[in-house]
Amino acid sequence: MKSDKKNIFVASILVIITLCIYLHTLAPTVLFGDGGEFQFVLWLPGITHPTGYPLYTLLGWMFSHAFPFGEIAWRINLLSAIIGAVTIGLVYLNMYRLTCYLYPDVHDHVHHLVGSSVAFIFAFGRTFWSQAIIAEVYTLHIFFVALILWLCLHWADTKPPNSQLLHYFLAFILGLSLTHHSTIILMFPAVGLYIFWRDKACFVRPRFDAPSWKAFWMSKACFVKLLIILPSMLYLYLPLIAPHTPYTTFELSSNQTLVLYSNTLNGFIDHVLARAFRSDIQPSVFGFERLVLAMTLMRQQVGGLGILLGGVGLISLKKNYRLLILTGVTFASFFIFCLIYTIGDIEVLFIPCWFILSLWIGLGWMKIITMTTHNFVKRKTARLTPIAPFDQAMKRLEKRIKYIMLLSLAMLFLIFPITLALTRHDIVNQRHNTFARDAWLDILAQDIPQNAVLITNDRNEIMPLWYYQFVENIRPDLMGMFPLITPEPELATIGGVLDTAFDSNRPVYLIKAMDGLEVKADLYPMPTIQYTQLVEAKRPKQNPDTVINIDYDNILTLIGYDQNQAGDTLTIVLYWKVGKVPPTIDYTTYIHAVDEHGQGISQSDHQPGGVFYPTHLWQTDEVLRDTHTLTLPNDLPLGEYSLMAGVYIQSETGEIITLGQKEKF
Repeated sequence: MKSDKKNIFVASILVIITLCIYLHTLAPTVLFGDGGEFQFVLWLPGITHPTGYPLYTLLGWMFSHAFPFGEIAWRINLLSAIIGAVTIGLVYLNMYRLTCYLYPDVHDHVHHLVGSSVAFIFAFGRTFWSQAIIAEVYTLHIFFVALILWLCLHWADTKPPNSQLLHYFLAFILGLSLTHHSTIILMFPAVGLYIFWRDKACFVRPRFDAPSWKAFWMSKACFVKLLIILPSMLYLYLPLIAPHTPYTTFELSSNQTLVLYSNTLNGFIDHVLARAFRSDIQPSVFGFERLVLAMTLMRQQVGGLGILLGGVGLISLKKNYRLLILTGVTFASFFIFCLIYTIGDIEVLFIPCWFILSLWIGLGWMKIITMTTHNFVKRKTARLTPIAPFDQAMKRLEKRIKYIMLLSLAMLFLIFPITLALTRHDIVNQRHNTFARDAWLDILAQDIPQNAVLITNDRNEIMPLWYYQFVENIRPDLMGMFPLITPEPELATIGGVLDTAFDSNRPVYLIKAMDGLEVKADLYPMPTIQYTQLVEAKRPKQNPDTVINIDYDNILTLIGYDQNQAGDTLTIVLYWKVGKVPPTIDYTTYIHAVDEHGQGISQSDHQPGGVFYPTHLWQTDEVLRDTHTLTLPNDLPLGEYSLMAGVYIQSETGEIITLGQKEKF
C-alpha cells in the first residue's frame, strides 16, 4: 500500500473542505421533528425514541457540554456536521484502498483524485448532505458503515499478528455500531461472508474434547462474539437514566399519567427492539411502485450519469468475488430492507446504499479511464517499429503519456461532485431555517393560561416546545400532546387526544387552525400571530335537541340533530355515534331539504372532520357533531318540508355508494 501519511493528509484536507461547506449550510437553531428531539435529549441527557440510541446520546451529551459556544440546538447540529465530515474522510480512504488494490499500476496521484471525487460525490449527494447539517443519527450511522467497510478491506491486506488485532477491533466496532442504529445488522451478512472467505477459523467452534472450558472461552471465534456482544451493555443506560429523565412520564391530572417510557423489563425490550415500528415492515408492499420510488431517489442522489457509472463499477468487480460480495451484499441488504419498510422518511435509510453506489461510481470511472488510456496508447504505439536502442525510451514515453491521460481524466471527474454541490446546495441549505424557533417563541410569548395543554396532530411540531421547556426552562407548566404520544389506543388519534385533554380539566389549545376538528370540540380562534393561530378548544355539547336514532349499517348511528334558522339560512347539526365496527374509509354526509313531493329545495354535502379528523379516524362509541348549512330559496312558499340525511362514498369510477337508507325526519 502506498504512502499512508500522504493518504491521511489528503483525507484530512477533504474533511476540512467538507466541514466548511457543511458549516455554511448548517441549521442555526432548534428544529422540528427528530432533530428537535435530539437537541434536548442529548443535552439533558435523556431517552430518545426507539431504539434509544445510547451511544449517540452520550456522545452528544459530552460534546454539547464540552463545547461552550453557541446555542445548545446549534451545538447538536454541529456535531452532525463534524461526524459527517469525518465520514467523508473515511469514504475517501475506502475508495483509495479499492482503487489501489484493483489498479496497482496506476500512479498514486490518480488514486488520490478519484478517491477525492468519490468522497465529494457522497458528501454533496442530496440525502447525506441534508442529514449532516441537522441534529440527526444518520451521519454517525454511515460513519460506522464506512469504518466497518474500511476495516474489512484493511484487515484483508494485513498479515498476522496485526491482522488478528484488526479482526478483534472490527468485531468490537460491529458491536458498538449496534448501540447506535439497529439497521447496521443488515451489514453483518456481507461482513460475515467476506471474513469467511478469508478466515474460516472465525466461524469454527472448538472441539468438545478441548482441554478445558478456558480453551473454549479463549478461542478466537468465541472471543470475537464476545467483542460483538459486550458493547450492547451501553443499552443499560436507558433504565439507569429513566428515573432522572423529566419526560418519561407526564402527570396530566391527579388520575391521568402519560407513560412515554416504561422503565420495566418489557418496556426496555420494547424500546430497544423498536417494536412500535414493526408494523411498518411490510414485505407485501415489495413491487414495481417501490422499485420506482427507489430509482427516483437514486436519480435524485447521483443523477443518470451516476447510475450508469455505478453500473459499470459493479460490473468491473465481476472477477473479484470478495469485493463483489462485500459491496454487493451490503447494498442489496439495505436496498431490499428499504423496499419493504414503509416509514415516511425512507429516503434517509437508503444512505448506506448511496455510499456503496458512490464507490461503484468511482470504480466505474477508473475502469473507463484505464481502458481508454490503454487503448489509446496501444493504437498509437502499434504503428511504431521497435528500435532496440530506443526501447527503454519508448516505454518511458508510453508510461508518461498514460500518466498524463489518466491524471487529466481523473481531474475531469471532479466536475461531477462540483455539479452535485452547485445543484443540491439550494435544496438542502438550512442556513436560514429559523422557522421552528421563531414560531414557538411567538407562541410562548402569548398569554396562554397556566398548565394549558397544547395540541397538534403532528409530533414533529411539539419537539421545539419540549426543547424550550427542558433546555431553556421556558413555560415548563405547559403540556404538549399529539397522537401516539403513548401507545395506548385512546391516544392513537387527535380525537382521543382531545378527549384525554378535556378529561384533565386543563385549558386546551390547538397550536394551529385545523379545519374539521369542529366535530370534536367547540373552537374559539385567537388573533392570528405571525406564524400560526392558536385556537382554544372546549368540550362540546354531545346531547342533541332532537333525538331520532337512525342506524346506518351498524357503522354509524344518527342519534339526533339540532336545528337553527336565521333568515334564509338553516343550520343543521347532526350527531353521529360510531358503531362497534368503526369506519375504515372517509365517508361523505349530506342533508337535503325536500318538499312534500320529495323534490329537493336545498342540500349540503361534505366530508365531516375535514383533513384532520375524517371518518376513518373515528373510534367506537365516539359522538361527533357534523354541521351543515342550507340556504333556502327566497321565494319558498309555505308548506310541509322534511329533511333527509345520509352517508355515502364516491368510488373512483364516480359511482355513488350509500351507507344504509335515506331517512326523512
